[in-house]
Amino acid sequence: MLAFSPTDRVFILTGAGVSAESGIPTFRGVGGLWRNYRVEEVASPMAWHRDPRLVWEFYSMRRRVASAAKPNPAHFAIARLVQVLHERLFVCTQNVDNLHEQAGSKHVVHMHGELFKSRCDTCTRLLTT
Repeated sequence: MLAFSPTDRVFILTGAGVSAESGIPTFRGVGGLWRNYRVEEVASPMAWHRDPRLVWEFYSMRRRVASAAKPNPAHFAIARLVQVLHERLFVCTQNVDNLHEQAGSKHVVHMHGELFKSRCDTCTRLLTT
């Protein structure tokens, strides 16, 4: 493991590559989700208003894939750093899965939201799936 001084602060930003190793498809890579879907059709407020069933089915498929995935060594290495650095480590991810949390990371910031948390578009109540 790397050596850290008591004053070191670390920022970790993860993206699709970390979750791809766990079997979650990326968006732009070979076989990526955007090769099969246009973002405007399935991942925008306009898409939701136009065809909520299609958007819901797209995200339900993504939730099924993410539910079957397990954290990989990268997720566990980051979780170990959390144990060493505590509040001096800031973990931010572009991924919408919960693999960091499954591995033991706490207080992960999800830049693009979380697959297993939805918000009602009428009353803004938070729903967990």
